[in-house]
Amino acid sequence: MTVRQGIILGSAIGAVIIIAAAVWVLINPERRKQRFLVALQAFLPWLMVGALGGALAYGVYRYLDHQRAHEKIVWRNGNAICLLAGAVLVGLISFHLHRRRSAALAFSQTALVRRRGLLAWISDLPGVFRVLAVAAVAVALMRPETFRTIKHEEDSVDIMIVFDMSKSMEEADMPRDRMDAAQRVVRRFLRRTKHDRVGLVIFGQQAMLQAPLTGDMKLLEQIVSDLTIGDVPELGTAIGDGLALALASLRRSDGICDGTPGAVNTCEPGFTCSSDGYCDSQSGKRNKVVILLSDGDSNWVTRFEPDEAARAAAKMNVKVYTVLVGREENDFFGGMSVNPATLRSIASLTGGDFYRATDYETFDKGFQAVRNKLDKIKRTRIEKVPDKQLFLPLAFLAAILFGIDLLLSHTRFRRLP
Repeated sequence: MTVRQGIILGSAIGAVIIIAAAVWVLINPERRKQRFLVALQAFLPWLMVGALGGALAYGVYRYLDHQRAHEKIVWRNGNAICLLAGAVLVGLISFHLHRRRSAALAFSQTALVRRRGLLAWISDLPGVFRVLAVAAVAVALMRPETFRTIKHEEDSVDIMIVFDMSKSMEEADMPRDRMDAAQRVVRRFLRRTKHDRVGLVIFGQQAMLQAPLTGDMKLLEQIVSDLTIGDVPELGTAIGDGLALALASLRRSDGICDGTPGAVNTCEPGFTCSSDGYCDSQSGKRNKVVILLSDGDSNWVTRFEPDEAARAAAKMNVKVYTVLVGREENDFFGGMSVNPATLRSIASLTGGDFYRATDYETFDKGFQAVRNKLDKIKRTRIEKVPDKQLFLPLAFLAAILFGIDLLLSHTRFRRLP
């Protein structure tokens, strides 16, 4: 039974008691009013005890749930909160019964009795220490632990390579063609990548996730080597869709989550579930970048325009490094075979850099420049490790409170008879 279910059950029991009292009054019409008042006088204190105890228990539950959500403290045995609620209820019930049982001595002349002093007003102080001691025991049984944070700086970046596979990549303005030069440069880039995760999106007329983020560079090299024009419909260049698909993959890189109870979440340590169903962290986010290589000629009606996808990347703080593949010369129909304006705009909107690759050497230098920039990026990962267990301090506190209760109950605040 969860804490919430226990509180609901207690409220239901209280409602049943009220209904039972009302029914009992109704089936006894004789002196109905007097019986009702007697029943009300008998049940009201208990109902007040239940209401106050339930409200306090629910408040403590919400506070602990908030602390647990922010990972400031962890309760190894959280169900023991029921003991805390029980301690409060027992304390209130004991206080009520204690007040009804008056301790007194018979005096023949009440005028000799002094007026109620300060000690009389605080005569219930031992009971307060007793309730606090029981509450401390209950909290100790919940086995609370505090955490301390450790910052780790890592050379770790999530990189999505967006690879143009359109028909125009068969242009032979580089050794063999643009496609072959791009494959060789990307493979060399992967060989220099050690601590990062890399994924691959290919696009032509439409975009396709060829490889999700992975640290297996040899596998990615093989995938890049096996790429051929025709793996995706090539009669078009959907740059916007390719970039949008890469951003979606980066967005999911820290895990997908669902805030509904019982849902399976995949958030990594240090990340919390955001309202849009993804895992976020204010301090542990990975650095994410996109490397887009294309001839820049976005010539197909797509779901996402290149500038629209670039603005989405800027909103996610994802830099897009663009590499223009090919030479600026007229094609067979008199048009430009490359379009630098599109790629330059994407890099500018996202805070990335634009590189021009007119031959294999400049292509390779562009990727090396990107690699050098990525090597300077540090990722700060915050790890929370157990620091202190609070069971013993709370148990020691409970022992002190019990000792104060016993001391006061048998000395200054002793009741007679």
